[in-house]
Amino acid sequence: MRVHKSLQLISTWCTLAALVDASKATMKDYLQAYEKNLSGFWNSVDKAYAHVSYNAGHLRGEARLIKNWEAHWLNHSQEQYGNLFENATVMEYGIGGGLLGKLLLTKYNARHYIGVDIAERQLKAAAERLGACCRHKYSMVQVNGSLNQADLKPFRIDVFVSQAVMQHFPSTEYTRNFLGVLSRSRIPYLMLQVRDDKARLQGTSIGHAQLISKEMLETYLRNYEMVWQSKRSKIGYVFYWWHLRS
Repeated sequence: MRVHKSLQLISTWCTLAALVDASKATMKDYLQAYEKNLSGFWNSVDKAYAHVSYNAGHLRGEARLIKNWEAHWLNHSQEQYGNLFENATVMEYGIGGGLLGKLLLTKYNARHYIGVDIAERQLKAAAERLGACCRHKYSMVQVNGSLNQADLKPFRIDVFVSQAVMQHFPSTEYTRNFLGVLSRSRIPYLMLQVRDDKARLQGTSIGHAQLISKEMLETYLRNYEMVWQSKRSKIGYVFYWWHLRS
């Protein structure tokens, strides 16, 4: 397990290094190159790191991942509100290989799933998975950079979900823009997984992840009220449910 994580980390840094002149680059250069070529990075980075291959490395298989999702946030929504996904249009931002989309369509009876990603590789993998089970019940949208109002306009969305994505945003400004678009969207329910700003205090090795505080979410999601948050995981992950203010 540790060996694979080390290899995955090396592979990820090699993908990032390919974007710059590694012999001269500073960390600032790496991050700027990453932001300018997000789609290239996510189209070529390790498949387990991008959650395209679920049976490799830290993900440890589809069944385990689904069990974790249900324990950490799906079961709570069921207990609190019933099945929010029943007959709903659900948009997921950052879709990996489409496993969550399949789960929401087949087990939670979503009416339509919209998968949004920056990488063509992920969109193709998800479309292949969903085409085999859920034809005519999904749409795929490729974005160029952060989310924009134009990406949301064609759809009437009931629930917006994003997990294991926001910590990979390239800058604070990018994060603020994303949250601002969501705040103006007036989608009834949002579920966002972030890496909490207290993760470093826990002694967690987090590299250059975007750490996002509850206070930052409250500041930029002005039109929403937080109705639930999970416990912070050992490596700083927190799941939040938000409801549109009436």
